[in-house]
Amino acid sequence: MVKINKYWKESVHTQLSYWFVVFGVGIQLYLGIRYFNLLFGQLCIVEAIFGLSGILLLDFIHGKDSIYPKRFKKIHPNTFFRFAITFAVIVSIQFLFQIIPLITSTEMALGVVFAAVCEEYFFRGVILEPFFKIGVKADKFTVWNKKKMSYIELLGIMLSAAIFAAFHVNYYGQVRLMGMVLIGGLWLGFVYWWNKDITAIIIAHFLINIIFILQFYQVIF
Repeated sequence: MVKINKYWKESVHTQLSYWFVVFGVGIQLYLGIRYFNLLFGQLCIVEAIFGLSGILLLDFIHGKDSIYPKRFKKIHPNTFFRFAITFAVIVSIQFLFQIIPLITSTEMALGVVFAAVCEEYFFRGVILEPFFKIGVKADKFTVWNKKKMSYIELLGIMLSAAIFAAFHVNYYGQVRLMGMVLIGGLWLGFVYWWNKDITAIIIAHFLINIIFILQFYQVIF
């Protein structure tokens, strides 16, 4: 378990998560400019802004004196385990709701896959970080095994999940998607709060998007 005091002494970014999001922003900007006259392209620009906000703001909000991490956070030895647990629950949620967004091209599939990286940096990173900072000294309640959460942090997780779900309803035009993404957003927010590890949830979100595109989406090649 990562201690809170250690979390505040290091960057939020690992080298893996940082360069992952840099690449993701590049993909989204390319698709956004290429298809700017379409809704898909405009949404790619929004995704790029999400990822860019994580690059420029996350460490700064975290309390570091630079937007670029002078020293990256070390990848935790349990990152694979954290990713596996996060991924398993997200897969279960996806199967429960059985909602498949319409993908009509390989470029749209590419945009959806890398949207996962940009979204995690914004919805779990930029949005939750201020709540984590305020919550350090706020009143707390016990969650599990002496692990304590503040009501401020709980509010942040709920707000982040609600905004995450609302954005995806507009993204796919399916109101029923609200339940799936809301529950998924709550879980991702909780895991990020518990581990203070953005790398694991990025990998989980990224992989789930790949798997569901490969298995269920109808892609026109």
